[in-house]
Amino acid sequence: MSRQVSHLITAANLGALLSPLAEAVTVGGVTWTTRNHVVREGLVRVNTAIPALAPCRLRMTVNKMKPSEPALQYLAGDGRTGFSARRLCMNTPHTPFPGTHKHRVEPGGGDEGAYEPADIPAVPLQPRVAPGIYRAILEAFAAECFIMIGDDFAWVEP
Repeated sequence: MSRQVSHLITAANLGALLSPLAEAVTVGGVTWTTRNHVVREGLVRVNTAIPALAPCRLRMTVNKMKPSEPALQYLAGDGRTGFSARRLCMNTPHTPFPGTHKHRVEPGGGDEGAYEPADIPAVPLQPRVAPGIYRAILEAFAAECFIMIGDDFAWVEP
């Protein structure tokens, strides 16, 4: 259970952000950077019709020591006012989940609920991940968050 503190985490903001009302669409492609010697971080900008929650983005992290355990977040806001509206942990156990699960932030304090998804492509636990799998995961995660993939989206493997 995470405790995010942001005045932006309200039922109205979350309800709008995680719905078609946000008119969320990716802008450009994924940009990968190296956070440390083993973790690659990919960011995709997301434009929404909710200026108070800008900037929005999708973030994917891939650890080359654990490539079959990527993590994704739908981030809104920036700095101390920012928060993670949704998170996905692939093949990563957290009690009571034995593997892949999603977290959803709850308004008014930042607590998170978690659930097992049925809409995310499976990733076998192995030292390599087939090309295209990370993109499929990102697109499935985006769809659940009501984010459309823009016409200018360009994918680069991490």
